[in-house]
Amino acid sequence: MDVIRFCRDGVLRRTFGVDNRHTGESVWRRIPFRVWEDAIDADAFLKALSANVLFEDGLTVGELMKNLAPWAETMTGVACMDFPAFLAEVMHEPENRQEELSHIALRYSVTIEPVPGFEDRKMQFRKRKDGLYTLARSKPVRTGRLRIQEGWDSHAIVKSEHRDGYDGAESISLSFAPMSEWKHLPILVAETGIVSDETAMSGSTAYLGTRKTLTRKDHPNVEARVFPNGQRASHEIRIDAPLPTFFDTIVHGFLWDVGFHYTPTERDRIGEDLREQVAKIDAGNVEAEEAERDRQNRKKFEAGLKTLDKLEVAASRMGIPLTEL
Repeated sequence: MDVIRFCRDGVLRRTFGVDNRHTGESVWRRIPFRVWEDAIDADAFLKALSANVLFEDGLTVGELMKNLAPWAETMTGVACMDFPAFLAEVMHEPENRQEELSHIALRYSVTIEPVPGFEDRKMQFRKRKDGLYTLARSKPVRTGRLRIQEGWDSHAIVKSEHRDGYDGAESISLSFAPMSEWKHLPILVAETGIVSDETAMSGSTAYLGTRKTLTRKDHPNVEARVFPNGQRASHEIRIDAPLPTFFDTIVHGFLWDVGFHYTPTERDRIGEDLREQVAKIDAGNVEAEEAERDRQNRKKFEAGLKTLDKLEVAASRMGIPLTEL
């Protein structure tokens, strides 16, 4: 599959060309993806999930979403989000614009980390004097194992002149911000990625059983990080990022984060609930907060039981019984 190009006019395109080895003649065109589907392959969109992608210079978040508009229903399944609802939100004029941000950066990272292990404990949580619960600490045990996590993720980059207002942070979360407020931001793919060696962190020795790190802090390609309290943090190594692909970079690295709550409506509801919980805690109304958590838990449990009822009916109709764990 050739490269898929996200264009500023809102039309998703792919490249196609033919070469004549005898005459040296070459003809290449950028074909609108809907034209390719109509003339060549009706299933081309789903086949392109592993294809490499390019962004036209200056492409914004809103323009990226418009490129995918013809496949909005398909993207609902691919990206695990109510894509039409987010697309509609992008089309709205914003009440507020995120003017303190410069762009959205899609970055590739690899993390090498020890596999943690803990002694088993019956009591996983303990109740504090203020009525809240905290996770009971278990004694770490040595596993001697390592694992790697890798992938793309998105960062909302703060303009340098506004970072003091965010405690110096380079990027912030847009988890509860309507897309209409930041649809104007350019979206860029970083050409470099980071390998983080977390065996250098102070807490890793308990799991690995050694203070030796996988990478050397005195190597010229390694930047040794330190936490504000002076403890050792990870070793970071800059690498060339792999070529971005449709699914790994755009769907997994960007849209999964945007659609984490599935719909804008649910996102806004959860955001409001969090603000109310913070207000109750700040006011010292812990009992009311605990009662609200119990109510929400009961509500989720009852909704789960209704889902199981629907599944039982469907299983009986199809003759494929459910099995217990």
